Amino acid sequence: MELIDSFKESKAFRHFRHVAVISANKIHAKRDAQQMKCFAPERVSFFESAEEAVAALERDRADLLLLDSTLADMNGLDFLRLLRGRKPLKGLQAIMITLENSRDYILDAIDAGCAGYILRPYSLKTLEQYLLAAKHLQGYLEIEDEQLREGRELLAAGDPDEAIVAFEEIVGTRDEARRYYDLGCGYLLENKYGKAILSFKKAVKLNELFAEAYKGLADAFKAKGDNSKFLEYMEHAAQTFAETDRLEEAKQAFIEILKHDKDVPNPFNTLGIRLRKEGDFEGALHAYMKAVALTPRDENVYFNIAKAYHLTARFEEAGEYVKKALILNPCFAEARNLHKRIFGAEFITPAGTAAPLPQPGDNRPAAMDSDSPGFAAPFGGS
Repeated sequence: MELIDSFKESKAFRHFRHVAVISANKIHAKRDAQQMKCFAPERVSFFESAEEAVAALERDRADLLLLDSTLADMNGLDFLRLLRGRKPLKGLQAIMITLENSRDYILDAIDAGCAGYILRPYSLKTLEQYLLAAKHLQGYLEIEDEQLREGRELLAAGDPDEAIVAFEEIVGTRDEARRYYDLGCGYLLENKYGKAILSFKKAVKLNELFAEAYKGLADAFKAKGDNSKFLEYMEHAAQTFAETDRLEEAKQAFIEILKHDKDVPNPFNTLGIRLRKEGDFEGALHAYMKAVALTPRDENVYFNIAKAYHLTARFEEAGEYVKKALILNPCFAEARNLHKRIFGAEFITPAGTAAPLPQPGDNRPAAMDSDSPGFAAPFGGS
């Protein structure tokens, strides 16, 4: 009781209604729950496995997760990645509380999207610090969120001109996301992981807001009958959804654009090309794999995957994907060159393989990630 009384003046006190503690270690789970109760949540739930947690949290969403590095059916990092791919749980804040103190593990946790990283054993003051940071993130961009709601309401009320003004005010601050991203990178170099997490989270929240604002602008110009502006902003929305790893929204925007422009670039493929040229091969591969979900019969995407694998010396995977590209298009010159470099032999089309029927958008301009004719860049080139 004394401990609870000592935190009654904290801004984190009674802020979180429902907190979920997720750990395969019952001692850790009990300890984390006891510490959290000093901040008086209405309820604390316990889960040992990811399967159990996801099923329960999709029915009854928590305000905050306290996540251990080891669950009964997967590790904490994989659980964080799982959250990003589940629409009902996307954006749920998770503070990792763990014994893992290696720099690489911390960086992986930040990449996976944790909202805080606490090493065991920890003090209540440390927990409070991260609870306050999570609270700050929840309230971040309240004005912009209100502008987004206002824009949608104006659009629904049949006033696209005023809706455009509201949405444009949001996208006008686009450089702010880049500033927070750059700040996060600087904090990582200084090993200031807490500040890095906060900066990256702010950048992500801003980008997610921009995607919605671009979609709003597209809808508003569509209502005005301006098809050119509609397509321009819908493409911005699709690309921003891709950048924030929102496959379903990117897919919906992409399909909407395809109704008007069959040659629109796959937004995930465009993102992959940019990341590959920046040297982020893992990020590029992640984007390309999402691109496959949008255009599964585009040989250019499979070639781009093969190239990214080849540049990271994963030749078996590179060979697998260059074959997929060539099965779709046996006359693909750059893919044939890459096949010969990997296998030392020309590609032979498997017997009985029929040429695929062309699909809308399967051969979009700039879909292939190429540095020069014939893909002559040596391994390790950019």
